[in-house]
Amino acid sequence: MQLPAVTIVIEWENAIDVADEWTRKAMGALQDELAATSRSFIARPRIMYLYDSGRVAPGTVEAALRTIAPRLGEFADVEVVPTPGLSYYKLKNYGIALSKTDLTVMLDSDAAPQPGWLESLLEPFADPEIMVVGGFTVLGTTDLLSRTMALSWVFNLPHQKEKTVKRSKIHVNNCAVRTDFFKAHPFPDLPSFKKQCVFWLRGITAQGFKFVRTADARVIHAPHPGPKFLAWRAWTGGIDSDFLGYQTVARSRPGRFFYAFGYFGRKVFRAWRNVVRHGGKVGLPVWQYPAAMAISLTYYLVTLAGQLSSVVRNNWTPLPQIYTGRPEAAV
Repeated sequence: MQLPAVTIVIEWENAIDVADEWTRKAMGALQDELAATSRSFIARPRIMYLYDSGRVAPGTVEAALRTIAPRLGEFADVEVVPTPGLSYYKLKNYGIALSKTDLTVMLDSDAAPQPGWLESLLEPFADPEIMVVGGFTVLGTTDLLSRTMALSWVFNLPHQKEKTVKRSKIHVNNCAVRTDFFKAHPFPDLPSFKKQCVFWLRGITAQGFKFVRTADARVIHAPHPGPKFLAWRAWTGGIDSDFLGYQTVARSRPGRFFYAFGYFGRKVFRAWRNVVRHGGKVGLPVWQYPAAMAISLTYYLVTLAGQLSSVVRNNWTPLPQIYTGRPEAAV
């Protein structure tokens, strides 16, 4: 397969939090993937690592590249781009704004591409109507905590390829877009932590633009880095869930309150069902099932607490109907 010119945009925000081994795996895997596909490109790929200059010391990314992926520059033009205080989604918007190729890939700094990833991610663009392609992201697993979260998290499990392809979801740690299309439809700037991609996908599909997923473009994402991070992520996830519920389900406080408990019940049920049905597939011993269920319950109890706190404290503003499917004035 001959591959088109492409820019790969990688944020250096996740790399601040996760263990260094996962950043090394991601960077090394990208080098291997580019080495395997380099002769297929009609032009050298461009890779941009973008970071917040207020949080990352100058030279950090360059040092990692020299140590972990010293040959990456043989296969692509590699740039390290400091930005003034930009966070996750804004880093991606910024990077794609600098892209000059027809296609741009979004990859996270702690997501390791698996063999065949890039070809599989770009192949659907042979259809000129496809604007966005989503890949298949799975969580890495090493211990009880990471296996529990793999079973409880939003990502599908490695063996669930058919299931993930059918989902109308996108994970922007592993996706590709037509560059000009994305420049005209960047991620919205929302008062939530991780819901920009949800409303963005709702908006573009509501306008009739085509999106597909492929399970063959797989990356292994770093697991959550420990209990403290998980507690923070659960709390912010609760706030995000309240924002989502307000925009799509109920805008009254009683409605948001009931939505929070419904969300909690669905998430715990899914996590426990996955533990029982699929625990062995991620290496979880049967004797650890009760502990895994207790961990997932604790995680979603913290999420529930964050969501209920948001119901009390936050007065959200309705988004345009294109993002929510609901009239802006609905109550």
